[in-house]
Formats: sequence, C-alpha cells, structure tokens
Amino acid sequence: MESLEGDAVSIEVKDSNRPDIWSVEGIARALRLQLEIGRNRPVTVAGRSSLNVVVDKRVKPIRPFISAAIVKGLRPSEEALKGWISLQEKLDLTYGRKRKRASIGLYQADLISSPLKYTVADPDKTSFAPLGSETKASLRTIVVNHPKGSEYGDIISSFDQWPILADEEDKILSLPPVINSNDLGRITLDTGNVLVEVTGTDAETVHNTLKIMISSLAERGGKIYSCVETYSYGSPRRVVSPNLSPTLTRLSLSHVNKLLGTNLGSKDAARSAEKAGYRVLRTSGDTLHIAIPCYRTDIMHSVDIIEDIAIAQDLNKLKPEWPRIWTIGDLSEESYEKERVGEVMIGLGYEEVLTYALTSPQVVADKMQSTKQGLVMLLNPRMTTHTTMRNWLLPSLFEFLSHNTHVDYPQKIFEVGSTINRGESKTLPIKQNMKLAAVSIHAEAGFTEIRSALDALMQSTGRTFEVKQTEHPSFIPGRCGTVISDGREIGIVGEIGPRVLRAWGLNLPAAALEMDASFLANRGRNMNG
Repeated sequence: MESLEGDAVSIEVKDSNRPDIWSVEGIARALRLQLEIGRNRPVTVAGRSSLNVVVDKRVKPIRPFISAAIVKGLRPSEEALKGWISLQEKLDLTYGRKRKRASIGLYQADLISSPLKYTVADPDKTSFAPLGSETKASLRTIVVNHPKGSEYGDIISSFDQWPILADEEDKILSLPPVINSNDLGRITLDTGNVLVEVTGTDAETVHNTLKIMISSLAERGGKIYSCVETYSYGSPRRVVSPNLSPTLTRLSLSHVNKLLGTNLGSKDAARSAEKAGYRVLRTSGDTLHIAIPCYRTDIMHSVDIIEDIAIAQDLNKLKPEWPRIWTIGDLSEESYEKERVGEVMIGLGYEEVLTYALTSPQVVADKMQSTKQGLVMLLNPRMTTHTTMRNWLLPSLFEFLSHNTHVDYPQKIFEVGSTINRGESKTLPIKQNMKLAAVSIHAEAGFTEIRSALDALMQSTGRTFEVKQTEHPSFIPGRCGTVISDGREIGIVGEIGPRVLRAWGLNLPAAALEMDASFLANRGRNMNG
C-alpha cells in the first residue's frame, strides 16, 4: 500500500505474474481469503446462455480463436465500470501481448441476437459507429483515424479481409482486436447483463483471459452463463466456454516443510493453502489434495503453491538458516573450455563478441537463405524479435556486423556460445551444443584467409582434419567445405554468398567458419593432461 487518502487506497501490485489480482475485485478476494473472512467461494457456471457463436473458417489465418460468456445480475457503479475497463486494458496489454495474442470485448448482452457471428468483412465496404462516436465509418477509416486504430490496426491491416463480430441481425459488435461499436459495445450503469468475449491467436491465452475477466465480474455478484462456439474450420467442432473447473493436484507435506524449513502439520498447511486461495479437498498421510482455482493461471509447479503457503504463514516469521555446506567458487568446466578456444581466436587477431541466444526465424533462417527446420520456438515470447532459440551462431555475428557498418574495416569477430536444436526423442526434446563461429569481413576477405585460421585453430588443439567441398545456402557454391575430424563432421568453412550479405546490408566480401567448440576443447583438455 502506497497511500491512504480518505476512502482512496493506492496500491502497487508487485506480483506481475498474477493477473487475477490486477483489479479491485481480485485484490478484495485475495484479502478476504488472507484475513479468513468467510470461506473460499469457487467460481462456477450457473447455466447455459441462449447465445451461440458461429466461427467462420475465413478467420483461421487472421485470428482463429474466440471464447465467450455472459455475466448476469450485475449492478455496476461508476467506479466498478472504470475498474473493469482498467482490468481489460491491463490484460490486453500484458497477458494478451498488446492484443496480438488475446483481446477482450464487453457488450450489452440484452441487445444481442443469437447466433453471434465471428466472421470477416471487406474493410472498405463494411461500416459501423466505433466506441465514442455516433457517426458510422468504414473499417479502414476507423483503423486510420481512430486512436485505437492507429495503436492496434497493424495486427489485422495486412489482410485483405478483417475480422468482425456481428449478431443474427447483422448489427456489428466490434472490429477485433481494435474497437467495439458504440451501439452494443458501450457498457453503462444500466447494463445488468454483460457479454464478455475474447478473440486471439493462442487458444490457451484466449480461454485463460476470459476466466480472469469473468471471475472478477462474478466477485460483484454476477452469475456466469456459458456460450457455445461452433468452429467451421478444420474438423467441425463445438466448444462450450468457459471451463471453470479447478485443476486438481497433490502436494507433499514433507516437501513443503523441506523447502520452507518448517514443521507444519497437515492441518496448518491446509489452513495456509486455504488462505492462499486454494481449496484443500482432503488430506491423506503426507499428501494434500488441492484444487487450484480456474483464475490462477500463474501456477506452473508445486513450488508455486508452496510459495503461496509461505506467504500465508508470513514470510517474516520463517527462521533464516545458514547453508549447511560450503563450497569454493570456481569457473565451470564449460567456461574453461570456452576460454581455451577463445584464447586461440584472440591470438589469431579476432575480437570476441557476445550475442543473445534468443533471436527470430528471420535472423537465423530467412536472411541466411537457410531452412527453418528444427528451430525451437518459444510458446510465450515477450518480443516479436525474440521468438526462437538460435540453432547456429553465424546469423548472430552477421546481425552484429550489420549494426557496426560505421566501424573501420577489416572487422574480424568470433563468438563461443550455445546453440539449441530440437532433440531426437520426447525424452530429449532439445539438444544444446557449444559452438565457435568466426567472420572476417573486408575488401580482400576470402576462403584462403578463413582456411588459414581454421588450420591454426586445429593445430593448437592437436587435431587432424580435412575439408571436403560441400553446398550450403549461406555460402558461395564451390567456395564452401565441411570440416571433418575423426570421421565426423564438426563444422563448415567458406565464403558467404552475396544474397546473404545484401540481406544484412553489408557491401564487402566475408569469409566465415562455424564449428563444434566442445569437440575442440575436449581434445585440448586431454592434451594438457
């Protein structure tokens, strides 16, 4: 709590991983549980609404998922309306990734005729009055002129047709994810029944966002009624939303006490779990059977529950302990290996750089004229430029060079770092390798120079090797070879192709190599005893 002025409390929410407390209703619910004022009330569906949603197959490549519910019996105050809009905007901005993954719409449910059609429309031939305006305008005009259009229009503007929500009478509810209509999408103090819909590109995010939003409305006394979404693309299917069933899990009491350094009995642990918002269904021996509320989308592991139990116990009352073991600090073996290889490259006149392991398909594949096969993608990236784990180092070095064209040439750089590829089985889903990459770029750069660096590198590690001509989309045909040692391929060396150089905005020849650094370092360690 930052301040208290009259009846106004200013609160800073520091736990950004818990969107369920990003509202007045969520904070009130958490406080009620922590203070043990009444029992934990599960969020449930009161029944099935009469509203059905029909999903047009043409929305699939644009924004394929929708989830909807109706909350009835609300009596919103002016402050409540402001709070709902604030929660909507926070979820859209953060959890919904600026409305790209998910965005929320609130509507006057009593004015909407079933079925609700989630379809597409011509942006120049379809019009409605956007929120805050009494004048109709085409979808394209709204995107160009409306403040929300300029902010979020880029999400859909590249498509020929844009997604819309319209009811059975063809009254338009919204242009998702940009703006609601002024007729049906304007919630007032007289709105007792609210339709909440969420559209997006990620099904899990869409459904979770709906749960968080309607759970907050339910705290105001609203009753939740489900809707049925009928999808016409892929295998035709019907989805009933929302699914407010809790997630059932088991928690080991001995594990709780081990991590917290406590001696809690099952009764005390269960009480703390209830204070933290969980429902303890029963205890059996060392096990607590727990129901996680549907709106707790942040719970990923049993440790998350144990942390909440510690907070409910009061973190300040936990006795600190000194570690029972002591260790002498030292570099890891991997760090020693990287240093050995790095020292050789520095001796050859190359400068070391460090780049990010997170990158994008455009960097590791498109600009390198290479394939995207085997890339490890992030499920929940924070930035559009960091969606992929790099599977080789050279793209990172060329990205670095593209940002340093103002520096004098020649430029000779290298990096020793990790790369991530898809594994060979479910038990080994990813495979991490340590590699060395080096680039020399200047007017006279060529195969002879980079091959000389390779010779010196291999000689320093005592390895015998050969280079066999090969083809690679990033290199010039006939000027590229595979490095083979002890019967296995350990790298590639050659001159970079002109299309790759142009893609990076580089105007000088470049020669490069990339190799398995751990293969080199292991041999070097063996030679040194």
